[in-house]
Amino acid sequence: MNIPEKLIELRRIMDRENIAAYIISGTDPHNSEYLPAPWQQRKWISGFTGSYGTVVVTKNEAGLWTDTRYFIQAEKELAGSGIKLHKLRIPGAVDYPQWLAEVLESGTKVGIDGFCMSVSDVRNLKNALSPKNITIQEQIDLLGEMWFDRPALPVEKIIRLDTKYVGESAGERIGKIREFIRDNHGDAMLFSCLDEIAWLYNIRCNDIAYNPVAISYAIVEKDKAHLFIKLDKISQEIEQQLAEDGIELHDYHHLFLFLDEQNKENTYFIDTNTCNYAVFNHLAKKFEVREIESPIPLLKAVKNTTELDGFRLACRKDGVALSKFYYWLENRLSQQPITELKAAEQLTWFRSQDKEYVSDSFGCISAYGPNAALPHYSATPEQQSEIHPKGLYLVDSGAQYMHGTTDITRTMPLGELTELEKEDYTLVLKGMIDLSMLYFPKGSKGCNIDIVARLPLYMNLRNFGHGTGHGVGYFLNVHEGPQSIRPDLKNQEMLPGMVTSNEPGLYREGLHGIRHENLIVCQPKAVNEFGEFYQFETITLCYFDTSALLTKLLNQNEIDWLNAYNERVYQEVSPYLEKQEKVWLRNKTKAI
Repeated sequence: MNIPEKLIELRRIMDRENIAAYIISGTDPHNSEYLPAPWQQRKWISGFTGSYGTVVVTKNEAGLWTDTRYFIQAEKELAGSGIKLHKLRIPGAVDYPQWLAEVLESGTKVGIDGFCMSVSDVRNLKNALSPKNITIQEQIDLLGEMWFDRPALPVEKIIRLDTKYVGESAGERIGKIREFIRDNHGDAMLFSCLDEIAWLYNIRCNDIAYNPVAISYAIVEKDKAHLFIKLDKISQEIEQQLAEDGIELHDYHHLFLFLDEQNKENTYFIDTNTCNYAVFNHLAKKFEVREIESPIPLLKAVKNTTELDGFRLACRKDGVALSKFYYWLENRLSQQPITELKAAEQLTWFRSQDKEYVSDSFGCISAYGPNAALPHYSATPEQQSEIHPKGLYLVDSGAQYMHGTTDITRTMPLGELTELEKEDYTLVLKGMIDLSMLYFPKGSKGCNIDIVARLPLYMNLRNFGHGTGHGVGYFLNVHEGPQSIRPDLKNQEMLPGMVTSNEPGLYREGLHGIRHENLIVCQPKAVNEFGEFYQFETITLCYFDTSALLTKLLNQNEIDWLNAYNERVYQEVSPYLEKQEKVWLRNKTKAI
């Protein structure tokens, strides 16, 4: 079926069920950003391949709600589908709950799959619809009737990380959760976020492309810990290791059976921002449920010494692979053009030569010329460009190593540039450098420092529509919280040990896109009579090409930082390069 045919069939089922609207949330039972194959419903029903968005289908209309990162991409992918783009995070934006309240008649029903919407999302929906007496019919998977070749749950085997990688045992981490439960006077806490469970039990898997997590639930009690997972994913050796840490195994589909057998006097903690509505409802029918933020995101975000050392090693290995890649690309383009996908594949190959490389950390954004104006562009065999030795080429990529996760963007000049390309290139880099050099007081949140990266653009009447920085997991999801650097408030201060991206950008539709990205670690700077101050340590190691700069736009501090950074890249990366690669990198990192 094509997209219009799928919409026709879905509306037929909706009519049979007397449902006026159906919501496809674009997530899974674990609130994942990137989805396991069985839950890629949004992509299947709409053709939209972005990582964020909600599809709503009514009897007469269909829409996709997504944010500024995907406006250009969504317009292209939705063309001819019968699905309209609704833009979020812009002035006057109307999200889908309010839109439904406006277009639906009083007394009608809206269908949702309760396993694929969080408690907070369902509550927001109910708050918008209840004034019109519009009700929600829960736990309905209408796509299951239509999606005949829907993939099964993955059966990849899990691995466990030794403490030499993570710095503390699962038993120690479980102990922190038990302390949290005791301090808050509860009996147990249920976890459904996959990266939280992976961190808690020191397990990794390959159930979701690029994200080394296992589809699972976890429950920590005062004296026991439980893992709900497909049991054929667990080897005897790992079952024994889990048992030694006091972790009992249960089948993934037996969560409700387990809960039904527990003491009804127990008090369960649930994070309603992430727990799916179906699980919450089942719990609430039997137990006292207390809504509380999970402690794991913050524990996971503040990396220990072992993890930070692993990150630095991963970034050095990445720097070697990237240097080899850009050397290869420059020489290849002197002979003939190359496609965006071929370039991305070659970069993955260079990374894969390291014995502790596991996978890429997300789909490589290999974007030449105008394609880079789409912040989350994805080349396909059917739709991609050839790269030529002129203009700008943006590569946003990363890798999962056993000892760390990387995320880096470089926009490289490949030949002759326009004055506008040079100006944009310089202003974006200026903002990234300024944030890298920043000292800031303890207690600062991401929104307090975001302006530093944007100010060079603001002062030239320019801006970008995505956040400046996101947290990065340790051999985990490349996007994690709770910290972020962006203009809107997120009530989480920056803390020493947090690894965050630093990635301002600028995008001109039809012309070019520019983004420069390093990973930075929050570190103590000084304590004096004015308080405690922090700084950032830059851990990414890949040169910035200075041939594209308009140096008149940089001040001396920025030039000094850039020269010192490029020299550090040479000193740390060049020992692992071949002779001709070293000569090439020495030239790329010369002081300006």
